[in-house]
Amino acid sequence: MTQAVSPRDRYRQWPSLALGILFGLFYAYDLWEAVGNVLTLAGVASQLGITLSAAAWVVLIVSILMPIGIFITALLLGRSHRYSVQAVFYVCGLAVSAATYLSLVSAISFA
Repeated sequence: MTQAVSPRDRYRQWPSLALGILFGLFYAYDLWEAVGNVLTLAGVASQLGITLSAAAWVVLIVSILMPIGIFITALLLGRSHRYSVQAVFYVCGLAVSAATYLSLVSAISFA
């Protein structure tokens, strides 16, 4: 049996939804950047007549999946907290995503 959500509770949920959408756009940009890098590197490699190593493909795939996983983690960790704490989770997740992405991109040159 489902419970009806009162208009007051619905009013309290929209800032959380707005934060999720706003920060979701930043995470979507990270995802778009990772997909662009995969397409660019695969295109350049094919034009040069070489193939990317298996380690490079693993790094590229992880760089695509990482923003999704970090966003979901920040969403789940922050959903029961105040809006300011939710925003902190999203910002920290973006910092982790950026730092890890830079580490992964630098690992491609060694792969």
